[in-house]
Amino acid sequence: MFTLHATPFLGAAKRAMRPPRTYLSAAAAVLMASSLWTAGCADDPADDGGDIGEAIQWGACPDGFMSECATVPLPLDHARPAGETLPIFVSRHRAAGTARAQLWVLQGGPGATAASLEEVIEGLFAPLMPDVDIYVLEHRGVGLSSRLGCPVEEGPDSEEGALITDNEWPACIQALTSQWGDKLEHFTTTADSHDLANLIERTRQPGQPVFVYGYSYGTSRALRLMQTHPDLVDGVILDSIASPGIELVSRYDLQFDPVAKELAALCASDATCRAKLGADPWARIAGLAARLDAGHCAALGVDGSTLRQLYPVFVRDRALRAHLYPLVYRLDRCADRDVEALQHYLGVLVPLLQGAGAEQAHLDSAVLQYHVALSEGWEEPAPSADELRQRCDSQTFCPGVAVSAASFFDRWPRYARDEYVQQWPSSTVPVLAMNGTLDPQTPIAQARVVADRLTAPHQTFIEVPFSPHGAAFESPVKTAGQAPCGAQLLKGFVADPTAAPDTSCLRDLVPMQFSIEPAEAQQFFGTTDAWE
Repeated sequence: MFTLHATPFLGAAKRAMRPPRTYLSAAAAVLMASSLWTAGCADDPADDGGDIGEAIQWGACPDGFMSECATVPLPLDHARPAGETLPIFVSRHRAAGTARAQLWVLQGGPGATAASLEEVIEGLFAPLMPDVDIYVLEHRGVGLSSRLGCPVEEGPDSEEGALITDNEWPACIQALTSQWGDKLEHFTTTADSHDLANLIERTRQPGQPVFVYGYSYGTSRALRLMQTHPDLVDGVILDSIASPGIELVSRYDLQFDPVAKELAALCASDATCRAKLGADPWARIAGLAARLDAGHCAALGVDGSTLRQLYPVFVRDRALRAHLYPLVYRLDRCADRDVEALQHYLGVLVPLLQGAGAEQAHLDSAVLQYHVALSEGWEEPAPSADELRQRCDSQTFCPGVAVSAASFFDRWPRYARDEYVQQWPSSTVPVLAMNGTLDPQTPIAQARVVADRLTAPHQTFIEVPFSPHGAAFESPVKTAGQAPCGAQLLKGFVADPTAAPDTSCLRDLVPMQFSIEPAEAQQFFGTTDAWE
């Protein structure tokens, strides 16, 4: 259901990889770079009072957000609009002239800050649609929207720094409930949808169409708006679809192997990849973990469990996918020159990834991630910890997200599910839904259900070949100077949500690439040939 990342097992993976120090640092960097885990202090609980109807006062933005920002007091409990309020943060990029439309961008996670999409918005969406006002709502519980956090357990002196370890979660949960108490029941997807509706109604101009773009868990947010306010907006774009009742965090660990097998099949059809890994690359990849457990390539100090935990990083991230196969080839062969190349690779990758997202770390919220995931995205009846471990052990690529969450599922202060949870909306608003075919976080098989559930006129589902998570910006095309295919589809929908989508860019997609340019190979592997 959510854009969860392979971070909960980081502490265990790091400890398992000692020695050598080189590989330890790489694991930390790879996983921390794409995580939702945060450092910093939690905001104070909600203040009383505040007039939620007054005009929004826009001003300058902190680093990482768009050109205009505001903090708006909105009801803690939307059923009591005159009661206690929460400060909710919103930012916007204004159109160059008169705006013909308004687009609201909803980040995923849950728990990810909207600041992580600033580059996509400023570098892609805004130039592509210069006559559209673009707004971003920071989900309540994240960043400057009354962030939920555990400052001691996320502090620099804690076990794993910004990462809250399994050992630290009990104290974190205790601190969380002590600070917020019953107010935690209002940090929900439904409450977020009411925040969004309130802000849309206060910012839209007469006659101006309004669109909502949801990415990953952001699609849950958009779908929830379609439930709570089915006629509020003029169109909804769903990108990387968290299908209600199907995309469940408790089953997340089962989603990576199918995509890894698809990628391995593409490797087998590539001349170079096939020449190195044979006709069955999947067998080589899967068998390598057992060989490491048996003592293969002991100089690297990596066992099969550690490798299985690291594998998902290379499935999830497009920029790293092509690197997996020469890494597997070299690790399998493990000659002296391979050990040297692997160490060089990790030594280069570490500083690059350590800096990725560092400026936003204090804005993300692991607490909100689990609060929503365990309350709304878990099977009922809940599977046991042993069952979740068995599921993980049955996989070659297992991020361990559900396994980690199971350790504190019973003690989490989960909120009661309302009538909208794991249900589909009944709305006739036009919808453009798209999902990558190589997306392990919201797999294509689960996303396809949207075509059967949203069937009103102008509700369309499009599969984007080769794309991982985030089809709008992870669907590059061959034609130089053209926007990613998903972004082209988004632009066309915002221009006219009732027109048939122009899908011609799907024929222009860049396929999965297994070749690594000499300069890139030199940078990462220390040699112009990544394989040798």
